[in-house]
Amino acid sequence: MDYAHLISILENPPAVRYPVILPDFFVDHFVTLSKYEDFLKSLDDLAKQGGGNLMGSEQFIRRGGNCVNTASALLALGLEAKMIVTTDEYGASLLDALTLPGLDKSHVHRDGRLSSTVSLEAEFQGRRINLMISDSGSASSFGFDSLTDSDFELIRSCGLVALVNLNHNHKGPDLARGLFEQVKKTSSSITFMDMGDPSSNPELVIPLVKDVIAEGLVDVLGANENEVGWLAWALTGKDDRWRAIVSHPKKWIAAAKKVSQETGVKIDLHTPLFSAAVNSDEVNAVPSFQVESKVVCGAGDAWNAGDIYGLLLALSSSDRIVLASAIAALYVSSPTASHPSRQELITFLNEKPTVSRDGNKLLMHC
Repeated sequence: MDYAHLISILENPPAVRYPVILPDFFVDHFVTLSKYEDFLKSLDDLAKQGGGNLMGSEQFIRRGGNCVNTASALLALGLEAKMIVTTDEYGASLLDALTLPGLDKSHVHRDGRLSSTVSLEAEFQGRRINLMISDSGSASSFGFDSLTDSDFELIRSCGLVALVNLNHNHKGPDLARGLFEQVKKTSSSITFMDMGDPSSNPELVIPLVKDVIAEGLVDVLGANENEVGWLAWALTGKDDRWRAIVSHPKKWIAAAKKVSQETGVKIDLHTPLFSAAVNSDEVNAVPSFQVESKVVCGAGDAWNAGDIYGLLLALSSSDRIVLASAIAALYVSSPTASHPSRQELITFLNEKPTVSRDGNKLLMHC
């Protein structure tokens, strides 16, 4: 692919209005392992002996939550995102310690409860996976009524409002509907949503689809292959065939097209093999970059950051998903879960990085 046009924009990007992202901050504890099966066997052996200490893993703690990770990735690119997040006083101090000084923390709600996740990262059936064990904290209860007058003032002047990590939130559909109705009434801002994996909160999906997405309140929906399967499931009266598409890559774009055609939402789809911008029957897709994955948790947030920046820059859909894919590739190949700078992106794209052969082959037949 020719990245010259995208590189030229990244070298001298125009000024854009800031995005607002909400509503979660998590403390992420990464545990990096080798093979998943070996890990399970070791745990089983420890349990049989009545407990003990399993050594040999690498561990580190980073800032987490879809909101904070996305804002951090945007800051690394030189774009100051505004966060509206909920935690407690202890969480706010950890947020200060775990993020760069330039990250705007003026809209941190400190009257909640700390949210935290342990992310177990291991190899399973030929791919790197992350298994997240979470205490949702106050991310489970942030509603439309949690927003303050100061929050609304911040939102009115922004270029994009991104609502993420709704899978933890039992008030998610009401928050999404109230927030995006307000945005549509009071500004020209782009509305962006990524609900996250709803497997542990499936009752979220149908009201989100019917009361928010199908009502035209979301301009762009960020999703992975699992999430578009859930959305298609909701639109087809809970047809479980759509739930099974995770292991059938040829059906990923079909699911995204179905959701887009029936609701009118634009879907920016990110998968391990390719990324695609889907608008009804129109599909622009590019294979993923081939890199060695060192960390998986947070890859979708890095991808969303590139997508959001591309939307604010008014990039073409192809350039936008290349940008998002490059940011995600550099993030997952970082052993310290670091987000790339704009210069690192330019260097990466100038080197004509290798793309996924499987992704390329798959897209040729889609």
